[in-house]
Amino acid sequence: MFGELLLSRRNLGLTGDGVADTASTEVSPLRLIYGARKLDRVVSGADDLLREWREKERDFSQLYLEYKPVTPRDQVVLEDLAVTMLVNSRVEARQAMGFFRNCASLDLSGLPEKPLGATSESERAEVASLIGVMTSWPGVGASVATKTLHKKRPELIPMLDNMAIFGAYMNPRWPEQRAKEDTVKAVARIKEALDWIAVDVTREENEEAWRQLEGLDRERTRIELFDMVWWMFFSPRRAGITGTAARGN
Repeated sequence: MFGELLLSRRNLGLTGDGVADTASTEVSPLRLIYGARKLDRVVSGADDLLREWREKERDFSQLYLEYKPVTPRDQVVLEDLAVTMLVNSRVEARQAMGFFRNCASLDLSGLPEKPLGATSESERAEVASLIGVMTSWPGVGASVATKTLHKKRPELIPMLDNMAIFGAYMNPRWPEQRAKEDTVKAVARIKEALDWIAVDVTREENEEAWRQLEGLDRERTRIELFDMVWWMFFSPRRAGITGTAARGN
């Protein structure tokens, strides 16, 4: 298990032992641990980050979360792609073609009817396999697939962003290095991401923080709160510590 990496939202300085110094009177003490006990990072000021997300994303991701789909719950149709543009999905004609030619054969009715944190390993494998069906379509990776499917199952399927999740959250070289941008299609890697997030939304150390965050935004599912806090923590650091320093930030 990697050593616990402590990162505060206002301080990227490292102590002499290589652990980030989180001492700051400006940061709320409410914290979440991300990393599934494999690459743990402590994110301080989780409530502040949630409030910041609601302000900065009110014209984009907030609209995505508020949107109520009018398309069938157990089917994916071409029209489902449109809302993903609000969460920075890379949607082009190639993805639309893949949806048009393949989505009629995708049946979501067999998905577990429960939150991700309540799923078993075998159920997460089923979810990963279904996501993998979509990533076999032209131009569709885990990011576009899950941003589409999340609107169908907002408690079960998290948004697996290429950079925020695969390139940073699951990357032991971030934030020392820039977050990777690679498109992920492999079912095994998708399953691993689901397993990691399932741990972090249920681990005992996070439970009180999740309850407080749920009290601040009762309309959001736990995996949405996971995404909101992590996105605001990750976003200013996507270039990595070296890249951030080079820009003078």
